[in-house]
Amino acid sequence: MMQKPPLIAFDMDGTLLNTTEDIAKAANDARVELGLPPLATKDVIKAVGDGVNLFVSRVTYPETHPEFSRARKIFLKHYALNVTGKTKPYPGIESLILNLKQANIPMAIISNKPWKLVDELVKHFKWESYFGCWLGGDSAANAKPATDLIWLAFDKMNLDRNHPAVLVGDGHQDIMAAGNANIDCLWCSWGFNVAPLDGWAYHIVHSTSDIANYLNAKYHLKLS
Repeated sequence: MMQKPPLIAFDMDGTLLNTTEDIAKAANDARVELGLPPLATKDVIKAVGDGVNLFVSRVTYPETHPEFSRARKIFLKHYALNVTGKTKPYPGIESLILNLKQANIPMAIISNKPWKLVDELVKHFKWESYFGCWLGGDSAANAKPATDLIWLAFDKMNLDRNHPAVLVGDGHQDIMAAGNANIDCLWCSWGFNVAPLDGWAYHIVHSTSDIANYLNAKYHLKLS
């Protein structure tokens, strides 16, 4: 019996796309509007990965602060004005997803970013035909590291829960979500998070070639 091709579920920020400059600009534009001094880009990017509420709480005010709701709206306003400004795919990403598509490997995007922004980026890069679905942190009741988004992707793509899958991401949220769902995880060293987690199962990849090589070896694919 032939092995089923796995679902490849990609994180977005720090995995598929380098969104560093646009997120940092929006965060600092929001801080200026709130009367706060700007942050270094590296400090803004450290706050990425756990969804918009936690991000805003880290770069402006805590969620318990009376100005938090306003700060969230201001950040989203600034980011919506410039989601695609300097954002670009990481080296090798577009070739990888093209190869996966040509090999009829099902793909999804599972991001903690708000769905509306995920959708805008997918359409900006004309990736609609590559991915069976693309989900944001507000697409389900719970974002990563919960498994809600993973199982929603399975449902949208008409896959049963036993279908093989690999979550490709750069954050601890991805490692934990994959572990919680008992699926494979590839941790991307080029992303926003500098150190993976101890005590969780994952395979480290340093390039898109590493991703292809892993999939070829584990799932008997023939990706170039």
